Amino acid sequence: MANSRFPIGATVTATQLAEDPYGLFAELQQAEPVTWVANYNFWLITRYSDVVEILKDADTFTMVSPPNQINPMDALFGEMMLSMDGERHKQTRDVFMPPFRPKHVRTFYKDLIDAIVDQLIEELRGQSTVDLTRGFADKIAIYTVVAALGLNVNDIDTFRDWYDAFGAAIGSYEQDAALTSRGQAAFKAFETLILAQIEGLRQTPNNSILSEIVHSPQQLEREQIVSNCALTFFGGVETTTSMISNALWCLLTHPDALATVRTSAEALTNAIEESMRFESAVQSAMRFPTKDVTVLGVEIAKGEKIYCSLSAANRDATVFDAPNRFEIQRENAHKHLGFAYGAHFCFGAPLARLEAFTGIQALLQSFPALALVDAAHSRPYGHEFRAPRALQVTGL
Repeated sequence: MANSRFPIGATVTATQLAEDPYGLFAELQQAEPVTWVANYNFWLITRYSDVVEILKDADTFTMVSPPNQINPMDALFGEMMLSMDGERHKQTRDVFMPPFRPKHVRTFYKDLIDAIVDQLIEELRGQSTVDLTRGFADKIAIYTVVAALGLNVNDIDTFRDWYDAFGAAIGSYEQDAALTSRGQAAFKAFETLILAQIEGLRQTPNNSILSEIVHSPQQLEREQIVSNCALTFFGGVETTTSMISNALWCLLTHPDALATVRTSAEALTNAIEESMRFESAVQSAMRFPTKDVTVLGVEIAKGEKIYCSLSAANRDATVFDAPNRFEIQRENAHKHLGFAYGAHFCFGAPLARLEAFTGIQALLQSFPALALVDAAHSRPYGHEFRAPRALQVTGL
């Protein structure tokens, strides 16, 4: 029945979404803007206006998963901000938000990020080829979020392994048992570290984000702090790494844009926003209706899983002219949904933007001959989290 009503959705695969989904998204927006993806048992929403309407209505479309559904982040980290709504969500977010407000970020983290980027630039000098995803972008993200949380930044490989394990478990549509087990083991190790930090900070506070959270007037339980720190760590690394890598790929494959941003901070700022639209780091936002609903004439039952495609919305031609063109002068690039929308808009966006701008500007100014080794094979990839699997460059 569903397959006959939604013939395009019936053929959708994770591989198709991971490789180059934009032709599919355009087809869905025209013919099946609400479709049933039979292979994975969820509804897929692709038009910008519909995605926004769903994400801003947390009463009707919640992140709280019903008993018969799985929220992969909730299953891995336990209850945290991306598995709750309403007053409970607001109370938790109010504890984590203050250190990530734009003024606080500029005051407390600009010098830290400058120092991290300067160090990484020096490490890159003189190398024949480098993978900028692993050799630059994810190092900026990991060092920054780990230092901001007040953790030991020296063991970057351990943090990277945890982040990789989290991403593989959360991004598996099939809930692969091996990936889930690896993710759970990584979370257990992360939990042990955070609990030890919490005990130390109760006795000796410092200026870290974790210390601010531990000593917030709105006290959270230890389990809440751990689960939301895991979310902050994973989101801070995943979004920022992909954001930087995707922006570099876009610029290095568009020479005119690259030349412009090398000499204009304003153009670079907008180019980063445009790259968030053009290649979204996070591909979708999951919701569950709290009651039976009708979306564009399609009946969706209470508790069924809905994926709002942020990447499809960001290529919606009714909002963005020539959406398949990377255009750094685009006036409404900032309207992208790369950081989601509504109550669950990414609270770490100011920090991610500062990391991306600082890192990309320094890289381009330091290495005028920077070039991709293979543009085609470095293009962004991924059905849930999207970034180049490797971004090999020369000209260092």
